[in-house]
Order: sequence, then C-alpha cells, then structure tokens
Amino acid sequence: MGKKLSDHLDNLSKDSKDVLLNSIEYYKLDLFKKLALSLVSGGHFVLKVGILVLILFFVSLGFSFLIGNQLGSISYGFFIVGGFYIFLFLVISLFGKRMLERPVLSFLHKILNSEKDLEKELKEEIEQSENSDL
Repeated sequence: MGKKLSDHLDNLSKDSKDVLLNSIEYYKLDLFKKLALSLVSGGHFVLKVGILVLILFFVSLGFSFLIGNQLGSISYGFFIVGGFYIFLFLVISLFGKRMLERPVLSFLHKILNSEKDLEKELKEEIEQSENSDL
C-alpha cells in the first residue's frame, strides 16, 4: 500500500511539472502571437504615417507657394503655413493626449485580450486596412 501511495505522489509531481511546462510553452506562444500582431500593425501604421507625412509636405509646399504668389512674396506664404503648423502643434499639445489615449488603449486591449488564431487576426487586420484605404 505504501508503494502505491509513493507512486501516486511521484506521478502527481511529474504531472505537475508537465502542466507547468505546458503552461510556460502556451504563454510563450501567446506572447509571440501578440508580439507578431503588434509588429505587423505597428509597421502598417508607420508606413501609413510616412506616406501621410510626404503628402502633407508636398501639399504644404504647394500652399506656401500659392499663398506667397497671391501676397506678392513667396516667403509670406511659408510664414503663414509655418504659423498654421505652430497653431496646430499648440492645439495638439493641449488636447492631443485625450484624443489619442482612447484609440491606443482600445487597440492594445484588442491585441492583448485576443484569443483568436494569429492567421485569422492578421487576415482581418489586412482586410480592415484594405477596406479603409478604398
């Protein structure tokens, strides 16, 4: 009878170790999935922001020249557009945190609490970005 009890305790110890190792492996895979999804989404965001900055740069140059030609001096156009960006910077400095906080926290919550398959999530993210681009 003592032998059976010690066998059960050994099996319990072994099973506990297996459960612990499997849990560690699961959390590693879950972390990898969330990291990959975050990197893909972040890369997509950086790409969009980069293109937007280029567009904004060339549109700003165009407006600067247009306003400058209308006022008789191109430098006036650049000063006016620069002043607009200073004003925009001040508004974003004052109110930008509140405008960005909710979407960023919502996005991170979606990534960190997802239980879906990584491939499905990546496909959904790509489809959403393609639909929003059209």
